[in-house]
Amino acid sequence: MKNVKVEDFNYELPEELIAQTPLLDRTASRLLMVNRATGAYRDGHFPDVLDYFEAGDALVLNNTRVLPARLHGIKTESGGHVEVLLLKQLLDDEWETLVKPAKRVRVGTKMSFGEGQLTAVCTEELEHGGRKLKFSYEGIFYEVLEALGEMPLPPYIKEQLADQERYQTVYAEENGSAAAPTAGLHFTTELLDAIRAKGVHVVFITLHVGLGTFRPISVEDTTNHKMHSEFYRMTEDVAATLNEVKANGKKNHRCRYYKYANT
Repeated sequence: MKNVKVEDFNYELPEELIAQTPLLDRTASRLLMVNRATGAYRDGHFPDVLDYFEAGDALVLNNTRVLPARLHGIKTESGGHVEVLLLKQLLDDEWETLVKPAKRVRVGTKMSFGEGQLTAVCTEELEHGGRKLKFSYEGIFYEVLEALGEMPLPPYIKEQLADQERYQTVYAEENGSAAAPTAGLHFTTELLDAIRAKGVHVVFITLHVGLGTFRPISVEDTTNHKMHSEFYRMTEDVAATLNEVKANGKKNHRCRYYKYANT
């Protein structure tokens, strides 16, 4: 495999072309289509994906739900500001996190969020600014997080999110992601119903987006980059459906999966 340098991915993107607020209609987003045979490009809009589905195809969607995973708090001893990004739940109340400023959060450092509804202590230092934190609270953790946390929007989005549900897919169910599977944000319930009506199998897996989305690539050669692991789950029923689609595809000399699981 040819070595690919990080610099190969550099391109100019004018900041004024980065949308800061979502469209009122999820499906109104533009869609760029590429003809694999000719390499030709065609501009369209997201509902055009309906034209590319045929009966017997499978559409695989990621039903992860984004947590309001960014917390702003203070260190209880010094009063200094601290920002915490929840990445992955390890035990009941212990999480892998990214902390800023990481150099000032050591093992034993205590933090408080809100009016003290949520507190944490650092139990282990990890690489790349990562920290394991043990949280304490009263009640249900996700309800406390909903009250205190913010959606972890990408750094190039400067506007505040008016409606947090717009950073969720319409089929988000399983809490656990630190960022949205953005490839699926443009689907609506109506569009999914239209896809099913064509005889397409719409199935769901769970893939929680974690550190890999936020961790910078610190090597020049991408083949030396170590990918971070992420939690995923596929049920036996979904696996059986996909195997059936694959088997039928071999009989008909076609097997088509469409995956919208990723960021």
